[in-house]
Amino acid sequence: MNTSKALILIGSLFALLLLVCGIFFTMGGIVNTGSSIPSGLYWKVDKPLAIDKTVVFCPPNKAEFQTARNQGLISGGNCPDNFDNLMLKVAGKRKDIVSVNAQGVTVNDVLLPLSKPLANAKGEQSMPAFKLNRYELKENEVLLMSESVENAFDSRYFGPINTDQIDSVISPIF
Repeated sequence: MNTSKALILIGSLFALLLLVCGIFFTMGGIVNTGSSIPSGLYWKVDKPLAIDKTVVFCPPNKAEFQTARNQGLISGGNCPDNFDNLMLKVAGKRKDIVSVNAQGVTVNDVLLPLSKPLANAKGEQSMPAFKLNRYELKENEVLLMSESVENAFDSRYFGPINTDQIDSVISPIF
């Protein structure tokens, strides 16, 4: 094979890859490289918010998220106020009773695994403190947690999230 044919083949394969990626993202595909949920490819699905559903959301412009971004716990990105979107599981919703304290996060008096707040994560950064005592989640609030890692930045550090912040429910492709 001569050089010009090889370059045409490589260029064609690159163009095809760009087309496939463009279609994937346009149709609701998401690539997760973070650790709060398992890494992989996800698809936006038309499902209601429910316990154990994974969601993608844009953080609100609150001090907890600004601190986390400044410390490198979350990235800047395409969400309003230069936040990157986050992906977590719904652990509590309307009328659930939640507590966040030094022992961890409880939902309806059940302690969630891997939910004990850490003093530090990812090195020496100090984590923001958040406390709730037997708080009943309102109609428009959810509690979002990671099931994957102990040092995830989730509701134990920022509290309930308004459902308006949620972009969509996502489901793993693989």
